[in-house]
Amino acid sequence: MAKKPATTSDTNVVTSATTETDAPARTESKKDRLISMLRRDGGTTIAEISASLGWQPHTTRAAITGLRKQGHEVETAKPEDGGFGLIYRIALSASADVTANNSAGASQ
Repeated sequence: MAKKPATTSDTNVVTSATTETDAPARTESKKDRLISMLRRDGGTTIAEISASLGWQPHTTRAAITGLRKQGHEVETAKPEDGGFGLIYRIALSASADVTANNSAGASQ
């Protein structure tokens, strides 16, 4: 059975639940946020990504693996200060190629 449209008790005017102007702006996805974190000059760590995106460490590592499978060249390095963990970053030249390939594939 279909739902009845919402009415106000004062005027009996039917109101629409959603309108075109009420559509929310598209928010940045977690994948986009991950890529932007990896593109930072200093890179980022698994702990920083996990805290920022609300992911478990194994989920963060799996997402980075997924980016590698898509063609992003994710580099790892030891912290210069001898800290704990690895620094992850996307090589700029490879990410530009992946972006160009994805746009070319989308237009075909």
